[in-house]
Amino acid sequence: MKMLILFFCLSFLCLNPLFAQELSDGKSKHTFVEWNFGVAFLDDANIPFPGTSVLWGKTYINDTNFIFEYEAGIAFPTLVTAKFGVGKRFNTTNVVVGLRPFPFNVYAQSSFSITKKGYWIASVEFNPLSSNTNFIESKAIFNVGYRWDLTLKRAQSKE
Repeated sequence: MKMLILFFCLSFLCLNPLFAQELSDGKSKHTFVEWNFGVAFLDDANIPFPGTSVLWGKTYINDTNFIFEYEAGIAFPTLVTAKFGVGKRFNTTNVVVGLRPFPFNVYAQSSFSITKKGYWIASVEFNPLSSNTNFIESKAIFNVGYRWDLTLKRAQSKE
């Protein structure tokens, strides 16, 4: 498990400069703050356990609508969390698949209901390892969140 997390972290660090070079002539880069709330199904029981998180992150979308994004922040009950993923933009909808290193999950996420200040997101996460090595490991997580686009605020304040 530790080797798997190390591999994904090193992959992220090695691939990030490649994406940055490719996206330097790209379509857009967005900085955001995101608040999520949802339920986790823990290994011990199939009883839903509530949780929430506040994350800061960046989304890069190139001219072919390829998405690369990462985010990290504080969470309850895990205290900290992060995730990174890749995806595709379809009109105004972003569809992303990725990895959350802690608690370890793979996820699929979609955006919807765009507003002037940001947009709503929903994600489904699944732990393919399902081990009982950590008290915070989950079988699955379902959550909904709102993402405030900080890039829009900076652009509006410059006008």
